[in-house]
Formats: sequence, structure tokens, C-alpha cells
Amino acid sequence: MEERVESFIKQNKRDFDQFEPPAGLWEKIENELEEKQKLQPKIARVVKLSFLLKMAASLAVIVAAGLFLWQYQYKQATDLANIDPVLAKQQIHYASVIDAKRSELKRIEKEEPHLYQEFSSEIRKMDDSYQRLKRDLPSSPNQEETVKAMIRNLQIQAEVLNQQLKVIKQINESKKQQNDETQSI
Repeated sequence: MEERVESFIKQNKRDFDQFEPPAGLWEKIENELEEKQKLQPKIARVVKLSFLLKMAASLAVIVAAGLFLWQYQYKQATDLANIDPVLAKQQIHYASVIDAKRSELKRIEKEEPHLYQEFSSEIRKMDDSYQRLKRDLPSSPNQEETVKAMIRNLQIQAEVLNQQLKVIKQINESKKQQNDETQSI
């Protein structure tokens, strides 16, 4: 292959030599390269500046959203505390108990998906009722009674979750007994 290329170049050497580059071609190329190199730092600065502006805008949006959410949650807790501090503490207590119980209930999702779905739908209905009360609280004529209803709802949710967890415990014990009996045979 190399031999063919070399022989082609030797045979057509006169044709290649016939075309000479115009005078000053290299100087023209050098000047254009120098101009591009002078412009390059400016372009890089513009790109960096636009990138920084985009990052600053993104950060501002994230900070604003975070402050809004924090203020919203703080306002709700403050509103309940303004209505009745004791009830606000109870609300926080029951909400944390329910979160713990829900986490415990979540463990059975893989083992007993149908049962988990049934239990979850009951809790979801009660939670929807709680959220409705929470939305109505600011416009309620008797806010203290509304907060009491919210807390009662949370208490019922906690009781239902406890009962559901007891049922799960009984099911597990029954399964364990059946397994023990099967193994002893």
C-alpha cells in the first residue's frame, strides 16, 4: 500500500509542484490566529459570567422556596400554639406517634401487600379528614374546637394503627405456630 502511494506521488510530483500557495498566505493565517486568540479570553469571560448568573438565579430560587416552606410550617405551628399551646403540643406528639406507627406498618408491605393496602386506605381516609380540618382551621369560627377535632382525629389514627399492628402481630404469631407445627411433624 505504501509503495502505491509513493509511486503515485513520484508520478504526479510535477502536478503537485505546479500549484504554489499565494504570497503572504502564512502571514494571513498567523494574523487570523492572533485575532482569534485575543477574542478567546473575552468569550471565556462571557461564558463564565453567564454560567455564574445562571447558578446565582438557581440558588436564589432554591433559597426562596426553602424560606417559603419553612415560614409556612413555622406559621402553622405558631397558629396552633396561639390558639392553645397545650393542644399544639398534643398535635405534635400524636403526629410523631403516627409517623412511627406508619413506619412500623410499612414493613409488612412486601409480605402482605393486600393487608397493607387495606390498612393504608383506612388511615388515608382519616388523614384526608385531618387535612380538611387543617385547611378549614383559619376560617373556623371556633378554632379551638377545630384543633380539638384535629387532635381527636390523630388520636383515632394512632388507635387504629395500634390495632392494625396488633393484627399483624397475631398473624405473624399464627404463621410462626404453623411453621413450628409443620417442622415438628
